[in-house]
Amino acid sequence: MECIVWPPNEKTFVSTSSWDMTTYVCDSETGHCISGPFESHEFLDACFSPDKKHILVRYRRTPSYFAVVWEIERGEKVSHIEGFDFVFIHCGRNKGRIASVHWIDENGSSIRTIASTDEDNSSILTMTSTDSKDQGPRSTRILRVKVWDIGNDISDRLFEVTGVAVTRFSPNGQYLAVGRRSENVVELWNLEDGESTHRFPYPSGYIRSLHFSP
Repeated sequence: MECIVWPPNEKTFVSTSSWDMTTYVCDSETGHCISGPFESHEFLDACFSPDKKHILVRYRRTPSYFAVVWEIERGEKVSHIEGFDFVFIHCGRNKGRIASVHWIDENGSSIRTIASTDEDNSSILTMTSTDSKDQGPRSTRILRVKVWDIGNDISDRLFEVTGVAVTRFSPNGQYLAVGRRSENVVELWNLEDGESTHRFPYPSGYIRSLHFSP
């Protein structure tokens, strides 16, 4: 077993193993499998939908990241979303939808090849464009945040930020913390309306990771 992820009610959990690349949903009292095994890749993390009927599993398939939404009861794939980080939103008008982070270059093209120096897989530090002749890492241009409806693959662009070093979704999907390399500041963005609500300056230096307290 490599990783265990608990939902807020702690009645079930997701477990995954890097040995056989399997992912299961299990009962917390008995440890018995409720659903799975799910088709798996290199597992990064997972979260439950507000109604606990779906799990969102984030994978890495070198060199890109993506997420799959699974229906727990039937063990079926509901949706496949490309991007780098994802979370179920548990509150507000977007409750039940998924927020995702995408990186694009100055021309609006998606950046898929990653060159990260951070072991924390929620952080994307430097990237290269797949069509770039220069394969060395370069700074990320634009961070784009979208919200998705499950099952229909329809998304709405929420906001974009430039000069980003690192990001982190809050566990309940209410906020996205953004570390700005250009201003030495951490911004808190509300996923309800796509507005920046707080700014926290930090000492000059390179920010490597962000985490929310439980």
